Amino acid sequence: MNRMVRTAGALYIALFILGPFVFLFGKAAALVPGDPAASAANVLAMGTEYRVGMLIEVAIILIEIVLAAIFYVIFRPVNQALSLAAAFARFGEALVQGVNVLVSGSVLLVLGADKALAAFTPSQLEALGHLLLGANAFGVLVWGIFFGFHLLLLGHLVRASGFLPRWMGALLMVAGVGYLVQSCGMILWPDAKATLDVLVVVMAVPGELAFAFWLLFKGVQGGKPRPVPAAERPVDVT
Repeated sequence: MNRMVRTAGALYIALFILGPFVFLFGKAAALVPGDPAASAANVLAMGTEYRVGMLIEVAIILIEIVLAAIFYVIFRPVNQALSLAAAFARFGEALVQGVNVLVSGSVLLVLGADKALAAFTPSQLEALGHLLLGANAFGVLVWGIFFGFHLLLLGHLVRASGFLPRWMGALLMVAGVGYLVQSCGMILWPDAKATLDVLVVVMAVPGELAFAFWLLFKGVQGGKPRPVPAAERPVDVT
């Protein structure tokens, strides 16, 4: 079982490595708010880099799906229902990310002067491409909600597990709140983006990094997860 746990840690660290490249090479680096012409020029100038960013997103999606399955198996002995809900939440995140890749590809089709779009003027195509880039950015907020909910459930499972430190579960729950605050805050107050971006980094990175490195280098106590004794389980008030 610890081999699976360490695999999860390695994959989680891979997400930390791959994630920034999406913003360096993908649509996030191309979007210039309020300027369709500049955004279109950025996409066309990036060329292969933009497509590399899309492939990195695909790799992230595949990792997220594998992690959802691994965490379900690891934490199923703790609480099967919550473990399944956490897995579905992370899979939902991956699904929204997949839609975002589709939108990224649509930007290339629109700005690539496809013959099917010959009836549109260049400025209209730039405006449509800018709209798609904006929709893509909004999609990031949507998958952030799924991911924040996943981390809240995962943090609870870690705290209740008995085979991982309770403080780590608390940090993961703080990270989950960070993602939820960022996504919901951006929907309500778009002008607060800079503040919310800093907030989510401060709240999320410590817990997620600690969790990933703990899984990779220490694994779980005793070599495998164990069912939590009834006396140690959180009280069900329903």
